[in-house]
This record gives sequence, C-alpha cells and structure tokens, in this order.
Amino acid sequence: MKMQALKGDITAFNPGIRRSRSHLAKAVLVTGGLLLSMAAQAQVVVFEEAFGAGLGKFTSVGSVNTSSGNASMGGSSSTDGAITSVAISTVGFTALKLSFDRTTSGLDYGESGIAEFSTNGSTYTAVESIRTASGRITFNLPTSAQNQSGLRLRFRVNANSSTETNTVDNIRLEGTSGGGTTNPFAKGPAPTKASVEASTGPFTYTTTNVSSWSADNYGGGTIYHPTNVTGPFATIVVVPGYTAYQSSVSWWGPRLASHGFVVMTIDTNTTSDQPPSRSDQQMRALNQLKTFSNTSSHPIYRKVDPNRLGVMGWSMGGGGSLISAENNPSLKAAIPFAPWNTTQTFTRITVPTLILACESDAIAPVISHASPFYNSIPSTTKKGYLQINNGSHYCHNTGNDYPALIGKYGVSWMKRFMDNDTRYSQFLCGPLHDADLSLYAVDEYRQNCPY
Repeated sequence: MKMQALKGDITAFNPGIRRSRSHLAKAVLVTGGLLLSMAAQAQVVVFEEAFGAGLGKFTSVGSVNTSSGNASMGGSSSTDGAITSVAISTVGFTALKLSFDRTTSGLDYGESGIAEFSTNGSTYTAVESIRTASGRITFNLPTSAQNQSGLRLRFRVNANSSTETNTVDNIRLEGTSGGGTTNPFAKGPAPTKASVEASTGPFTYTTTNVSSWSADNYGGGTIYHPTNVTGPFATIVVVPGYTAYQSSVSWWGPRLASHGFVVMTIDTNTTSDQPPSRSDQQMRALNQLKTFSNTSSHPIYRKVDPNRLGVMGWSMGGGGSLISAENNPSLKAAIPFAPWNTTQTFTRITVPTLILACESDAIAPVISHASPFYNSIPSTTKKGYLQINNGSHYCHNTGNDYPALIGKYGVSWMKRFMDNDTRYSQFLCGPLHDADLSLYAVDEYRQNCPY
C-alpha cells in the first residue's frame, strides 16, 4: 500500500451559372458531478484510441502492457505506469465528453487509477481517481478543455506493485463542432473570409519525404500532414506538369495541410511523362499513402482516411487529374489547374471538379483545354471554373500573384467535398462568392451552385 499525494496538480470540477468581370465588377469520483449530462446533442469524434496496434496515439512511462489490446498500467515503488496522448486539437469544439473503459485490480486503500487532462502539458486536472472500478464511464470536460490546440489525456496508476493495475481501453473524446454539426469530418473553427484567405490554416503541420527508390512507381514526393489535430484526414496527391518538378506545386502542401488534409506533392518518373502516366502515378501515390497510414512505424500512421481521397495537378498533371477523376469515381474531389490534355471531353466525370484556368495561357490555351474540359463535365456533376485575369500557364503555381484568392477556392472546394463541410459553401456560392467576381484577378467564373 502506498500512501502518497497524487502526482501533478489534481483539481476536481463540475461538469450552371457563368459570370465574368464584365457581368459582376467540441464507484468513486473526485468531487463534482462529472457524469454524462442529460443534454441530448449529437457529438463528433475528436480523438479515439483502442490500442489495436500497441500504444497508438499514446506514449508511456513505467510499467505499461498493451499485449491484450488495451493499456494495462502497473504500479511501482519508483515510476508508476502511465500513458499520455499526443496533443489533441479541440479548436472549434464545445460540449466535450470523455469516455473510456477502465478496470482496476489489486489496489489497496490510498491507491487509485487516475484519468486526467492537461491544456499545457505540465499541469493536469483529474477527471477520475478511483480505487475500485470496472466498466465504461463518460465525463463532461469543463470549458477550459475547449478551443485548445494541445489538449493531452493522461491515464495512470498510483500503486506500489506491478501486480496492482489500472487498465483502460476504447478511449474516445467527442465534442460538438461548429454549433452542433453532426459531420464527423469537419475540423477546426468556423471559417471566415480572413481565415480561408490567410497563408496558413488553424493547424500546424510537418513534412515527411518519400524517396524515389521507396516510391511505388512514381518519382518520390513530400507528404505534408497535420500535427496538432487528430485524424484520419482526407488525403490529396498533387502532380506537376511537363518538364516540371514538385517544387512548382509545393505551395499547395502547406496551404491544405494547415486546414486538416494530408497532402503529397510528387515528382513523376520522368519529367516528360504524359497525362495517362501521370494519372497512374497519382493513383499509385494515393494507394501508397494508404499503406503508410496502416504502418505503425510510419509518421502518417492512422492519418489517412482511405475513403476520402482527392487529386490535384498542373498542366499535364492537371490533365492526369482529370483522367484520375473520370476513371476513379470514388474520389471525393479534383482540382486540375491550367490543365493540358489531348482529349477535350470528360463526360464520365462524377467527381466534384474545380478547374483553375489562366486567361493568357499560351501553353494550354483555355479555348482548347480548360474551357472545353469544364463544358464536357456533366451538369449533374458539381463543378466550378475560376479563370485568372491575364494569367499565364503558371498562374496557380508556387509564387503566383493571387495566393489569397486561389488558396481560398482550393481550400473551400476540398473542405466542401472531401470533408463534406458545408460551412465552406459560402465561399463557393452566394454573396461572399459573388463579391469576388468584381475583383481584378477574376476574369471569369462558372459554376452550377448550390453545393
């Protein structure tokens, strides 16, 4: 038996229109009522872990065993067993509820199994401290846990022997997002014009390189993936154009990843690969990203949602993206920019497609490429067409003149159709969208709202 104060600061609490510039210029308890509230409100999963592949999204200290598909923490005379989650973003979430299964075994008087959370990684607030426990429990977290970019969950045992344990499993954090949406894919705060036009979104990201020799028959690439929000995420592969490398389209990586996407910009096997080959390599890259996401040692483990995949590409990469969209109707969205292809008709595309065009494109003239591509896509398919005034073939690439405008439409299209997040519809249809049509940068816009 170990008579000691709990480690950390433990605090109890209560719980088809065409427009151009010419037309428009979230047993025993520490004191407080933490049990599940009676309010019936739909919740979105913010974070979950079932320990199906070891610790998963947790790290450990002391004696921790996951061999039985749960996390069993044993006591010690020195370092008790404990697990701590990765940083969890609760930005934009309210009414947070924490649920988990827990079983204590062999604990003496003064010993306990503990669940707690921290908003700064150092000071922890107890959710539960209990000697004898069995079964599933749900708690309302206080408002201090909301709108945090680095919330952490910690489970531990306060005991003297490794045979005295606290075992947890099926941990789930839920919250209400964006005023009560039931969309499980919506992440982050409600968007504003300023937030979608900013150079980065609400989430931090990191990069992971894929070498050409490890790539599955494409030229390698760079994965941009969020770090302070829980996945899985919709996933996009961006392909460059003829004679070009991924650097030409690299700006889309940070832009989209910071809004909650896994994004990979790739190189092709040769810079002269034609659109069909670029499409094949794009789909191979998407499939390899799914494999990476199923590999526990990989940095994007469990980050890719295999059911929400999208494509983007420039020039011949744009033409390849149109081929990918036509041949893979399970894709959620496509954005070809300044697309080039020898085929002008894509009548079988059902994937929501936004074509980004450049008015003065001399390499892929809009009259024989972007415009007929758009027109050939059935009117029953959600589609849009943004043409940049006086834009060259490079007008949507890294270093373009209008990153706020172009980024807004790229992010909004992918959020709307890959995350099914209708909070972004306002930037694609309606008054906020209409106001963009008078901007100097916009030569022409076509769409078949509403979406």
